[in-house]
Amino acid sequence: MVPLTQREQQYFHLRSLDNRMRHPDLICLFELLDRWRHLPSYRLEPRADAFFALFLVDVLDRHLQSRGVRVDPRVIPEFPLGQRGTKRSDKADYFAVSADRKHAFLIELKTDMRSLKVDQGSYLNRARDRGLAALLCDIRSMAKAKRPYARRKYFHLLKAIAALDIMELPPDLEHKIYSQPRGVYDCIAAIDIPKRLPAIEIIYIVPTARVGKDCIDFETFAGVVENRGEIGKRLAASLREWVCTEAGDKR
Repeated sequence: MVPLTQREQQYFHLRSLDNRMRHPDLICLFELLDRWRHLPSYRLEPRADAFFALFLVDVLDRHLQSRGVRVDPRVIPEFPLGQRGTKRSDKADYFAVSADRKHAFLIELKTDMRSLKVDQGSYLNRARDRGLAALLCDIRSMAKAKRPYARRKYFHLLKAIAALDIMELPPDLEHKIYSQPRGVYDCIAAIDIPKRLPAIEIIYIVPTARVGKDCIDFETFAGVVENRGEIGKRLAASLREWVCTEAGDKR
């Protein structure tokens, strides 16, 4: 057989990639994440957070097993952390409570150790120190948005929080939000926040555990998910690559 020239090899390689992209599968998706994470402006975390979320409860349960703590599966992403004295908020990647409602968790995902900055830890620590009641009061205030579409989105957040039994919504709030806006701000203000709420803990999901922080490293995460179907297996492979090869390093 006559060997292919370098140009021919490149041609057939590109045709193979083209055919795969016409019929993409899970492997193609993770290969994009593996490759694109090395680009200057590509942010891996917001693209990969849903894959982490698929297994997050199992991983948290394993992490907290020694304490006898189990996590409610209704995890909330992009949980707002109000900034005192402003109308702005920071975000925790995930918020969760234990099944017995004795613990609350802010979970921060970092796919690059270099992005674990001091200021991000400080706003998480500040939120922890302020307590869950203060954070929920801030969210109640945020829900009084001027634009109806914004109030509707906040209503979905309020419902997700109320489902965790750490907030009680007025029975007519949904009607006020969607059908009869007159009095909607008073209705939002009537949202009840219990006086006794669990203390907040911070857990980091990071490539390599850091001393002084409660961390789940990627190898631990991979060990839990690698036998959980094709997505778990492929996510575990990427997690191990992300540990070995930092973004921007030679592959």
